[in-house]
Amino acid sequence: MQIEEQYYAKADDYFSWIRWDIIELIPEGNHRILDIGCGNGATLKKLKEMGKADSIFGIEVNKDMEPFLHSLDGAFIGDIESSEIPFSGTCFDYIIFGDVLEHLINPGKILCRYKKLLKNDGHIIASLPNIKNISVVSRLILLDEFHYRDAGILDMSHLRFFTKKEIKKLFTKSHLTVTRIEPNLYYTMFKLLTKMANRNSLLRKYPVNPHFKKIGLVPGGSFLTLQYLVVAKNQA
Repeated sequence: MQIEEQYYAKADDYFSWIRWDIIELIPEGNHRILDIGCGNGATLKKLKEMGKADSIFGIEVNKDMEPFLHSLDGAFIGDIESSEIPFSGTCFDYIIFGDVLEHLINPGKILCRYKKLLKNDGHIIASLPNIKNISVVSRLILLDEFHYRDAGILDMSHLRFFTKKEIKKLFTKSHLTVTRIEPNLYYTMFKLLTKMANRNSLLRKYPVNPHFKKIGLVPGGSFLTLQYLVVAKNQA
């Protein structure tokens, strides 16, 4: 099955989540933002609506999303590993890789290519699943099982697997400095809250963010972490 075909087989809501967890990491301002793996552009549109972005651009591998991206300032359909970068110069304040790097053959190479588009004070924001999560480790140890699924840590389209240490190593080898890395323990709760927000105007204005980040400081906390949020910048 080709890479594109794997995404066409996914449920529609796979491409429509508003990533409140990522939005929280971006301050208000006239930012120019690129979202790689932008889905239907929901997160980008929300960033602009909230005054956190002035210009929004997206890249998405699933061509079925193209009709939803016409309201962006620029959108490109294609596989980032086999396509030329559709931008030039240092033009972005933020580049988002939300649940993208684990799907790539060579995520380090892509980070090296796209970090060149960052402004001097620009940042990359990424989220990556944690293979060390107890839901994976316990089944390996107790049941000798490693089942791929349609979505989640063992998404069948994942090509790379990471722990917190390996995430740091990936960014360091890509000549990026990690300025922030924290557990995103309730990623599934964000999805639930997004569904609720789509039906409730109050939640749309004031998205709820469960603050359980301190679990990362607790011994064994990494076993409870579903994924990590990373903020990085070019090395000085």
